[in-house]
Amino acid sequence: MSASATSRMAYAEVQLKNGIPCFSISKKEEARNGVPQISAVVLTEVFVKPAVEVWSFLLSGTATIPVHAKSCLLYGLAPATAEVKPSKSPPLKTGRMYDVFLNGGPADPSDPTRGYVGKFCLITGISGERKILRIESDSQAWIDEICPVQK
Repeated sequence: MSASATSRMAYAEVQLKNGIPCFSISKKEEARNGVPQISAVVLTEVFVKPAVEVWSFLLSGTATIPVHAKSCLLYGLAPATAEVKPSKSPPLKTGRMYDVFLNGGPADPSDPTRGYVGKFCLITGISGERKILRIESDSQAWIDEICPVQK
């Protein structure tokens, strides 16, 4: 008799809140699996090779925080009890691709979801404001890890 275990990566949502990237899960994901418990967030710049970790936080022990689709974890802001690297988050650059990983999953131990991942680029809009360009997992940009040229 053979048994196999599979794990699943779901997609993280990225949006701007007051000009700062904020990370969450989708409404669809929450409806499917409930509210996940997250123990760490890692933001990596994938524009450079090898990829460089830009900012992260890790909760100690078994500590977790819930992440709802309607809420999000703000870049540079970590829970008071978290280990944060670096302690002051560096500014993110436009035209660079970033990868965010939320470590954790639903409370149901039978659910194979073990994390949430998303890729995005910061771009400048016509009027000069920063915007998020979400990179879809089925796109060439996701594979190439290069921000697509804006027209």
